[in-house]
Amino acid sequence: MARVTCPHCGAKATVTSREDQSSAVTHLYAACSNIKDCSATFRVTMSFDHYLNPPIKNTYDLAASLLRTLPQDQQLDLLKEHQAI
Repeated sequence: MARVTCPHCGAKATVTSREDQSSAVTHLYAACSNIKDCSATFRVTMSFDHYLNPPIKNTYDLAASLLRTLPQDQQLDLLKEHQAI
């Protein structure tokens, strides 16, 4: 997990609780560890942005569904090309 820092003083903060808003968005409640000079508590919103590499299963499912749209002779040609690589 990423490090959470205080938006006021920049000190390390401790996540005290979390609240999932959806499968892609979570609110993290945090407390600044700089008790002497800051002591701020705050909420950080963490969200999923995008894949850098999609999950393997999704890639295989997408490829399979695309292959099914091709005529059988073209499917076989692609498989033969793949085996030659």
